[in-house]
Amino acid sequence: MRLARKFTLALVLLAVAVISGLQYIQVRRELERSALDMQHDHRLLGHTLAGAIGKAWQLAGEREALTLLHQSNRFQEQVHLRWVWLDGGPGTPSLDGFPPRLLATLRAGQDGSMVDPSPEPGLLHSYTPVIINNQRLGAIEITESLGDQQQHVRTVVVGTIAATAAITAAFFVAAMAMGRRLVGEPVDRLVKLAHRIGQGDLTARVQLPQRRGDELTTLASAMNRMGEQLEETRARLASETAARLSAVEHLRHADRLTTVGKLASGVAHELGTPLNVVMGRAKMISSGEAEGEEVNECAQIISQQAQHMTGIIRQLLDFARRRAPHRAPEDVHGLVERSLSLLRPMASKRSVALEAQVPAGLALEADGGQVQQVLTNLVMNALQAMKRPGTVHVRAEEVRATPPAAEGGAEADYVRLDVEDQGDGIPADVLPHVFEPFFTTKDVGEGTGLGLSVSYGLVRDHGGWIGVRSEPGRGSCFSIYLPRGGN
Repeated sequence: MRLARKFTLALVLLAVAVISGLQYIQVRRELERSALDMQHDHRLLGHTLAGAIGKAWQLAGEREALTLLHQSNRFQEQVHLRWVWLDGGPGTPSLDGFPPRLLATLRAGQDGSMVDPSPEPGLLHSYTPVIINNQRLGAIEITESLGDQQQHVRTVVVGTIAATAAITAAFFVAAMAMGRRLVGEPVDRLVKLAHRIGQGDLTARVQLPQRRGDELTTLASAMNRMGEQLEETRARLASETAARLSAVEHLRHADRLTTVGKLASGVAHELGTPLNVVMGRAKMISSGEAEGEEVNECAQIISQQAQHMTGIIRQLLDFARRRAPHRAPEDVHGLVERSLSLLRPMASKRSVALEAQVPAGLALEADGGQVQQVLTNLVMNALQAMKRPGTVHVRAEEVRATPPAAEGGAEADYVRLDVEDQGDGIPADVLPHVFEPFFTTKDVGEGTGLGLSVSYGLVRDHGGWIGVRSEPGRGSCFSIYLPRGGN
């Protein structure tokens, strides 16, 4: 609308300037025409009287001629008649007030006039030369006030101003309508299109009347093309993002299956004891060694061991199963225990104890399977770092922390899970690279270098991060920070 108003104002100012110029020229012409009309009337009157005065002077003498001239004033209300001598002879009044050029013109026998500005509003003096008896030169002076002329001019000016105002008002209304149609409405539609695109509606388009060389139409076409390109870019970005998320999920699932493979030997060892018990009790029943109440007792033991083995296998399968991310309230103590129960067989083979220190009632909102995958990766790395018997500590507590500069964010409440080992530690030159994909210091066949990278990505998706501190010869501690309420 502002552009339309500016456009309208510019048109109005231009129109006012043009109309004012034309009216000024008209007023000037009217002034000139009025002056010429007065001089023309004076000339006609002067020549008419000149003939009569000359004839009366010749027939009746000077006195009668001048009497005739004075009597003529009775019939003229607007003009005053007077006789003046121009030859400087007897009876000639002083000619000092005459402009030299006017006096020369009159003495040459030509009519002349002059304007006397005083008294207000001024007087117009016109002179008609008359030769008396071919001897002396005089003139009839016709004097008329300029008041009527000024009144006429004033009337013309007022009419001109009124006409100019009317034309200007009409032009203003027309310019407003034209500005609204040619500028205001197209600009409003372009602004609305920009707002819709800014709000994410990339399907919005605007159609303006096609006018050759119209900048607004060109701008509308450019904005429509921009919307089409943005829509194509968003669709392509959405497709690429979906593909990336799918690839990341495949990678995380592959890492989970790799972890399951590493856990398999420990689980097999864990299943060995209940299987031996089941087989022994079954032989006792089949051989008849168990009789009476012992048969029932053996059957109960077999059932208990079968349930124990089923639980171990189900836990392993649950860990390996692929599922969509789902955040829900999770009890941290239960989450830690489920993770450590899968790793205890492996820890037992390495003569490493797993200890958990988790306060009761501590909870967070997270995807339990993803957090369990992160904990399993970190505890497994801790076990592999232990070259001698020792203990891996898993602790949890609620803390107030500020994310690192690379992650950004304000200070908030987090649940921190610490996985601390008693291994050889991580060298200072290696520590900055531990979360990089495919970076590993393990022997060939022991790791792909993706475990920590995948774990960091899972924690970041929850709005948290993983911190690490290590001292060569004294072990390492990986700290998982997860928001209490999720992200």
